[in-house]
Amino acid sequence: MITVFSNNKQIPTNKVDYSDEAITYKLDQLQPNAKYISINVDPSTKVNIVREELTMIMECIYELTLKGYFEHNVPMTLNLPYLPYARADRIFEKGNPHGLNSFLFFLSDLDFDEIYICDIHNIQPVTDFIHDLPIKEKTQLLCFKDSLSFDTVKDWDVVVAPDKGAVEKAKTIAEYLNVPCVFANKVRDVSTGKLTEMNLPDYDFTGKKVLIPDDIFDYGGTLKWLGGLLKQAGAKKVELYVTHLIAPKGLKHLTGIIDKVYCHHTVAGYINKQTVTDFNLGQ
Repeated sequence: MITVFSNNKQIPTNKVDYSDEAITYKLDQLQPNAKYISINVDPSTKVNIVREELTMIMECIYELTLKGYFEHNVPMTLNLPYLPYARADRIFEKGNPHGLNSFLFFLSDLDFDEIYICDIHNIQPVTDFIHDLPIKEKTQLLCFKDSLSFDTVKDWDVVVAPDKGAVEKAKTIAEYLNVPCVFANKVRDVSTGKLTEMNLPDYDFTGKKVLIPDDIFDYGGTLKWLGGLLKQAGAKKVELYVTHLIAPKGLKHLTGIIDKVYCHHTVAGYINKQTVTDFNLGQ
């Protein structure tokens, strides 16, 4: 779902879905004295329609601009909490497209003055491919802080990064909590990309309450595996923080391994915050 705001007021988008699954919008209530326009993409929006919906919304605005409805230089911002194709940050196999590159070039054509994204999976390709794209990232640490209710008991003993690549982000959370940070070692089959082995660091987890932070939770196999190893190593509790919680299989398969889940938002509409609350309450 996409919402549009101008001058501190939400503007009806009046979306129409046609029988052939084409879509259109009507922004006929956008104020002619607009001081700014803010477009917000809810993270529950399916990734495969984000590009289409953004295109149609921007076409509405361009048409109104061409007709002189408001000035050409009205500042426009895009709030895109979950970056589509963030994990498609390279060509994995011959014949594949470069999904992230393609989406970033699409964004660059929309001429936003600022684009806000939460906890980008891999920031390097974003800065490499589009040097002048006005992206402002909300870091994993800031997302983490905003995700915890005021009465959340922050009594973790150690932060465990799920792999070496996640260490730098995990360290910021560990420093905020004033606890140690260690990382697990993953081994993949280079020919298939499948995870074949996971090893815990040389650390005594006996009786410890462990937090695993990560940016994206999809099916959760890796994090479930890691949680199981931590429990076998004597961890008292294993809890998970995820910025972008997709979870197409839900969360019940984590029962007995992951004790609680925290997230910044849910992605793609498979589950919602109530699902997370029910899991944490054992329901």
